[in-house]
Amino acid sequence: MPAGMLLRTIIGKDDDAGWCMRLFVAVYPPQEVLDEVGRVAGALSAADRLDVAGGALDTADRGGDPGARPRLGQGLRWRAPEEWHFTLLFLGEVGEQELPQVRRRLAAAAARSESPEVAVRGGGTFPGDTEQATVLWAGLEGDVGAVTLLADRLRKAARKAGLKVDRRPFVPHLTLATRRPPTDMTALRYGLSALATPFWTVGEIHLVRSHHPRRPRYQTLTTWELG
Repeated sequence: MPAGMLLRTIIGKDDDAGWCMRLFVAVYPPQEVLDEVGRVAGALSAADRLDVAGGALDTADRGGDPGARPRLGQGLRWRAPEEWHFTLLFLGEVGEQELPQVRRRLAAAAARSESPEVAVRGGGTFPGDTEQATVLWAGLEGDVGAVTLLADRLRKAARKAGLKVDRRPFVPHLTLATRRPPTDMTALRYGLSALATPFWTVGEIHLVRSHHPRRPRYQTLTTWELG
């Protein structure tokens, strides 16, 4: 099946209708790394849920003062393990006419990039103020410079293809949980200090479509080897 017809089959649009897809480029850690992330994240998620469930009782026991007890996260939305990834570049909405050139330029950028050795270590929050945070994430350790260079090459390639991409500094992170409105994630951030996975070689990157809020949330369209 021709590539254009295959994409239309995936998207479910008529040839004359045109379409846009919400895309990003990502690294997916191997299973042994995900297993270790899952062990730590699972413990923090369970503690967060227990904390929320027991919060009302504790508040009553402490004279109605909700601030008398440090809270873990006050009911975060925890991402499913199959959704865990490191985003290298968010492309946003990419149209039918733009996609072929975008794919060619991203493929060329991947071919020029080396395969870094990295591991998942520790974590942080967005914003950096853990007492008013909306995102809890796991961090990256190792050859982060090579990962940053790869992300920069992909960003330049996307711009050459005519896309307007985010100019904010690249921060490699794997989103574990989110919360709106902001909440205190200090204890959860501290708990991530125990996270330390094996190192692995990033040998490939993926062009991924976001189907949010549908499930499955993400769909890999293309995979490129590095180097």
